[in-house]
Amino acid sequence: MGKKSKFFRAFVEGQTISDNRTVTAEMIDDIVATFNTESYTPRINVEHISGYSPEPPFNGYGDVTAVKAQTDTITIDGKPQQRRALYAQVDANDQLVTLSERNQKPFPSVELTPNYAGTGKFGLIGLAFTDTPASIATQRLNFSRVNGNVIATADDRAALEFEAGPADANGIAAAVVQGLTGFFSKFKPEGQPAPKKDEQQLPANDNVFDPAAFATAIGGIVAAAIKPVVDAQTQHASDFTALRAKLESTDANQGFSRPPATGGSIDPKLATDC
Repeated sequence: MGKKSKFFRAFVEGQTISDNRTVTAEMIDDIVATFNTESYTPRINVEHISGYSPEPPFNGYGDVTAVKAQTDTITIDGKPQQRRALYAQVDANDQLVTLSERNQKPFPSVELTPNYAGTGKFGLIGLAFTDTPASIATQRLNFSRVNGNVIATADDRAALEFEAGPADANGIAAAVVQGLTGFFSKFKPEGQPAPKKDEQQLPANDNVFDPAAFATAIGGIVAAAIKPVVDAQTQHASDFTALRAKLESTDANQGFSRPPATGGSIDPKLATDC
């Protein structure tokens, strides 16, 4: 299971930057109309190269799970313009997250077919991440890790912002308190009618149900119960980060009596058609 992203802008109406093609609003709406992961799931690659091997770097980096279209204000030549935009949501694997952390291949670039399944409409068949997107105004991929959790920064570059991950013990307890308070408040009387003349009012007692107090008590119990788990998860993430830093700084050739073989040469005539 990968890291599910929030929607990010991957394709914008207008003239492309690299080859002067024209992207129309109809093309974007076609992509949304034809998209269905039960029929076809577009895969993610790097630089539009889909290798035959399951090994990096030209293997799969995740799936496109959803698309939507909306009209955005895009500034071109200093002037704001209304442009139709395609947004995508992806299920990214660890390779894609690591790629972003190293600030490599940060921009999305869509792969289309003009006659999706014989419909005569444009359809999305893949998504690449590249240094040179053809479309204007794509949003930059920007992941980061905090305490072992993958999150997105809050600036405008954050194209792939992950949905909320596991909260800490106090956060979970607060959510429990809020939910229980709202639920039990439905059963609390809004108020007692004023006593009639000569009618004796019942004294207050300790048996009156207080939803807020009950919810707070339950929240404290939940926080105490899950704290060891949260603390252990945080410690494991810290240990993993330290181990990875140590391995990355270790000489790969240490302990070899001779340098590793470099392998054969590659025929310079071979090239990949992107």
